[in-house]
Formats: sequence, C-alpha cells, structure tokens
Amino acid sequence: MRIWSRIVGTLYIIAGTIFSFLLLTLWATGAKEGIISKLNFFIQQNISGLGITGIVLIMVGIVWVVNWFDYIYRTKVISFDNPGGKIKISLRAIEDYINSMLMKQIQGIRSLKVKNSISSKGLETKIRVKLYAHLNIPEICSRIQEMTKDYLQDAVGIERISNIEVFVTSIKQNGEVEEEVYDEEETG
Repeated sequence: MRIWSRIVGTLYIIAGTIFSFLLLTLWATGAKEGIISKLNFFIQQNISGLGITGIVLIMVGIVWVVNWFDYIYRTKVISFDNPGGKIKISLRAIEDYINSMLMKQIQGIRSLKVKNSISSKGLETKIRVKLYAHLNIPEICSRIQEMTKDYLQDAVGIERISNIEVFVTSIKQNGEVEEEVYDEEETG
C-alpha cells in the first residue's frame, strides 16, 4: 500500500504542479491574447492526449481510493491487554479462521462467507452460507452460531459479541438445480 500511495501521490503532485504552473503563467502575464491563443492552439492540437491523460489520472485516483478503503478494512483490529502485553487480532484473520473452522467441522456446507464488524454493542458477525439439500437447516444454522460464538469467546477472547447472523443464500441438491434466495438488502 505504501508504494502504491507514493506512486499515486507522485503522479498527482506532477499533474498539480503542471496545472498550477499553467495558471500562474496566465496570471503573471495578465492573460495576454498571445499566451491564451498559444494555449488554445496547444489544447486543440493535443485534445485526445490531454483527455486520455485526464481519464488515466481519474482512474488511478479511483483505484487508489478503493485500495485505501480495503487497506483500512484489513487493518481493523480487536485489541485487548494481556499480562505479557497488548494483543491485536485482525478482523480479516478472525473471518478466515471462522470460515475454515466451520467448513471443516460442519458437514453439508457447500460454501460460506464471514463478515465481521465492530459496533458499540460489540462484535457483529454475518455469515452467508450455501448448503446442500436434505439437511435440518435450523439445526445447522444453530450449530454455526454456537460454534462461532464459542470460538470468538474461548479461542479469541472476545467478551462482547453483539450478534451472529446466519443467512442461507442457496440450497443445492447434489449436482441438481440450485435455488437462489435473496434478502431485501440485495434486491433493493
């Protein structure tokens, strides 16, 4: 992230310097007709190159913002004091561990995605799961919630668990037709 930020920062500094120099030149010369006509001629001759440069700068900025938000998310941590010192655990590490633990220990899960967030009430966990048919869905969902809560309290040491929400997105018979289920948030 640091290298990418430096590259983007350098590009924007160069572009800003060039644009500022252009505006200062126009201001210093009092916007004389000769300078404006030369600038107008330059813009007309290089309109496609200037447009492509502008588009590239905007795209680089958008990619940087997306990467920055992803970096901020990845570095969110839960921290607590231990007799030996402070302990920090990344939310992404917790999500990955819950995912692998549930996939290994519960039969009938085709795939799942775990999303953690921190609120004022504590840690909120949302689990989106795809199951195979012929299972007792309420029982499996209850086991998922219990195992997740036990893991968060016992293995990680999180005391404030706000909510563990399980959302079954599809139920698939072995190799047959799949029915997708969507909640109101996804469709609207």
